[in-house]
Amino acid sequence: RDLHSFPTRRSSDLATNNVLNLSLMTAGVSSSGGMGQGTGPAVGGQRPTDNNYMVEGIDNNDKSVPGPLVNVPSDAVSEFTTLQNQYSAEYGHSNGGQFNQIIKSGTNSFHGLAYEYSQNRNYNAVDAFQAARNVQNKALGVAANHKDRSDDNRFGGQIGGPIFKNKLFFFANYEQEP
Repeated sequence: RDLHSFPTRRSSDLATNNVLNLSLMTAGVSSSGGMGQGTGPAVGGQRPTDNNYMVEGIDNNDKSVPGPLVNVPSDAVSEFTTLQNQYSAEYGHSNGGQFNQIIKSGTNSFHGLAYEYSQNRNYNAVDAFQAARNVQNKALGVAANHKDRSDDNRFGGQIGGPIFKNKLFFFANYEQEP
């Protein structure tokens, strides 16, 4: 059984827009590429439709388009685990990857966070495909300094704390969708 766990610190430092992207850093997991069916990565050569998605151990599968039903903001995830290969019977209904997200919770002290993820085409370098296209465009007399538009600004915040000390806690996270 291959278990890959990503704690809070690692998942928040990488600033991905979806914690499922963290699984791409493990062996045997790749982008689904042009397979077409489902969302999420391909695990062990299986199609994304063979994956199982859970939040706190509860089924989170969208049956209409195979993939996660609810997208949990990355900053609300406390721990993310990926299982592949041979796993116990509790994960038995899918033969691809098993993805489980654990949500942050409140504590005995109040805590909060405000954040913004900003990705803009002006921040990114020109990749090899864009460079080749720019060379072709220059040969045709078209402006060569074109970058594909990939702007993404996401704002969010969270707050957590006690309702009754040592007994009952709350945690809330909000993220503006682009």
